[in-house]
Amino acid sequence: MEKALRYELNRINEIANKIYPTNAPEGQKPPYLVYILSSYRQTKTLDRVENDVKVSYLLNILASSYEEMKRITKKVKDTAVGFQARQIGTENIQVGDVTINNITETYESELQLYRGIIDVTFWIKEV
Repeated sequence: MEKALRYELNRINEIANKIYPTNAPEGQKPPYLVYILSSYRQTKTLDRVENDVKVSYLLNILASSYEEMKRITKKVKDTAVGFQARQIGTENIQVGDVTINNITETYESELQLYRGIIDVTFWIKEV
């Protein structure tokens, strides 16, 4: 799922090739996106483990201005919602459902950047 997520988010021009797991490299110029896997659950039955997975990510959009952060956060949200009921990436990941659990905003005084945080859950099937 991680590779598929990165593949799809790289289509957003403002953050293309500036998408990082857990933290960005020191000195990275904004805007950029940092994602964190926050939950992973695989479906199990009494007989076997299924290919169905519920996976949640925190998508952190960091930008120099509030307006830029809002604009890119909307693009990221719309892109993630657009995964519903389709295959994403190049590795046969089929997304059945998408839920935006929460969107929050903050200012990082240490970085002097605005942060938009999207908490999103995907229900996927690895084909």
